[in-house]
Amino acid sequence: MKKMLLIIFMLLISATYTFAQKQITITEECVYLDELTASHIPHNKVECGFVAGSEKLITKNVIQSHLNQAGINGTVLNDVLVSRQWEKLSYEKVAKYIEDEYKKAYPDMSIVVDQVRIPDNLYDNPDAKMSIMCDTSKLGGSYAQIRYGNEKYQIYYYIKGYKDAYVTTERVKAGDSLAGKFKKEKVEITNLKNNIVENPAEMAASRAVPAGKIITSDIVQERPALKKGEAVKIVVSNGVLRIETQGVVEENAMPGKQVLVRNLTSQKVISGNYIGNGIVQAEF
Repeated sequence: MKKMLLIIFMLLISATYTFAQKQITITEECVYLDELTASHIPHNKVECGFVAGSEKLITKNVIQSHLNQAGINGTVLNDVLVSRQWEKLSYEKVAKYIEDEYKKAYPDMSIVVDQVRIPDNLYDNPDAKMSIMCDTSKLGGSYAQIRYGNEKYQIYYYIKGYKDAYVTTERVKAGDSLAGKFKKEKVEITNLKNNIVENPAEMAASRAVPAGKIITSDIVQERPALKKGEAVKIVVSNGVLRIETQGVVEENAMPGKQVLVRNLTSQKVISGNYIGNGIVQAEF
């Protein structure tokens, strides 16, 4: 049995291998013996200095020399053309390009590229002009098209936008003035659906608003000239007869707008036009 094992061992160490590799692609700067021979022999360095996009022919004599140095009994049949892939297109490069495009569209906003999904097979080819087309009409998630020469690729990205806006500092009841109840701070407006209000001190809440709410056009209304329950003079006229009496508004009153008022003498509620200076004008 021992004699048989010895014979097998001697056959193995004296075996001659044939290597017929012709072309390989590498991703690093150096090429190794096991790559050139496509075998499980030692990972010995053969040559370095490959830059992205370059290729070089490694002759069979050079490969044979390295095989001999490694003590491997084999024959190399072919020269091997070694090509190094381009560097993969970096997240940073694409994100910077998209960020710059959005900054042009929104100069008053801070832009943050939150996500970019780049295909694994997309490489940065410095010999080809790269262009990126993205839809800057909205924030949030979208798709951009990257073009390298005649090649086109689609990538997904997500953009966040930040802007100075007015935010409520306390709860505001519907109809109450916003004056003195807000502060200015930078907020994310990526998914904001309504316009930011630039003059909240002149506005009132159109509905109950919690503290910390961005003040947008959907939650404000003109600040009323009179609030519900305030006293007014009711003037009723038909062009010939004019009557004046005291009343109170039954709802917030805006200049030039219709408002319900209660006649304090008759307790009747009528509609009239608030013309300012505490006067509601009504008709017979």
